[in-house]
Amino acid sequence: MAGLAKTGMEWLQDPLSWLFVASVVFVEFSKLFGAFNIGDFFPWLSWADPQGINVRLRAARAALDEFIDKIIDEHMARGKSPDDVDADMVDDMLAFLPEAKPKKAAGDGGDELQSTLRLTRDNIKAIIMDVMFGGTETVASAIEWAMAEMMHSPDDLRRLQKELADTVGFDRNVDESDLDKLPFLKCVIKETLRLHPPIPLLLHETAEDCVVGGYAVPRASRVMINVFAIGRDAKAWKDPDTFRPSRFVAGEGEAAGVDFKGGCFEFLPFGSGRRSCPGMALGLYALELAVAQLAHGFSWALPDGMKPSELDMSDIFGLTAPRATRLYAVPTPRLTCPLVADVNVDEHNKWISMLPACMLRLPLSI
Repeated sequence: MAGLAKTGMEWLQDPLSWLFVASVVFVEFSKLFGAFNIGDFFPWLSWADPQGINVRLRAARAALDEFIDKIIDEHMARGKSPDDVDADMVDDMLAFLPEAKPKKAAGDGGDELQSTLRLTRDNIKAIIMDVMFGGTETVASAIEWAMAEMMHSPDDLRRLQKELADTVGFDRNVDESDLDKLPFLKCVIKETLRLHPPIPLLLHETAEDCVVGGYAVPRASRVMINVFAIGRDAKAWKDPDTFRPSRFVAGEGEAAGVDFKGGCFEFLPFGSGRRSCPGMALGLYALELAVAQLAHGFSWALPDGMKPSELDMSDIFGLTAPRATRLYAVPTPRLTCPLVADVNVDEHNKWISMLPACMLRLPLSI
């Protein structure tokens, strides 16, 4: 990581290297966010950094800074206006950065827009970092867990695929308009989030002195909400460690009325109240659509004749709680249409026929 921080700009000259840098940095940050740091519990030892965590954090932050600086510099160089058709989120934020000088004609309202809100480069970098960690690592981990749990429980995968076949058919892929017509898909997503919440520990700070469970908690105390443990509490859930999406099915399951919007305190994958996840809707959309397309587009089998009961379902602690071992599976196409629009069908079928011999690593890029 230290070497990566020193030569980051060399890596970023090539687009493929961007993906390499991003994956390395994300994995490193995920480990560091969840690492046990002696300095957190004994502040007088933090200066010594006996575990070397501070050194790793500085190196990771330097690599991430170079990565995000490259994104901002390229957007500033191309000078897109927020009104341009191909403008993106970064272009929108640069409109509020004085030195970016967006292409606005005098008197067209641009000056009034910039006077309403001013951002610094650090503000924009922080927002990009939030999107990267909150919108990629968490969703990717949830997709992998959803597919792993269904392959560990093949009956649930078959039930979801039947629902998809009945609702969508085999002549097209799943699109956004189908999601509200797939109730069992939503139950699969709920059960995945119950067992594998995107962020297993929610960090808070008390605003006032209070008493919780008979314990006095002073103001400004660090409070950690163990969402992972809450979702597996035997007092709140039947068969808490078992992946059983049917528990959420209306008229069938005992937890049909439970949702994750913050009102049911036994199920808080996105938190609750004013501090709940602001990206919940976007994250759910990405998760539901990706899982639906993977389940609908392919039949899945474990490699080398592995049985579902032999699949390693252990996890490791970090920013998220990802799988201890990555999921590998063999896909077989199920649809009668090309998976990608505007392609030659014969060439597509020739290419796709080779997929069963391939090993597909999840999560996919989304």
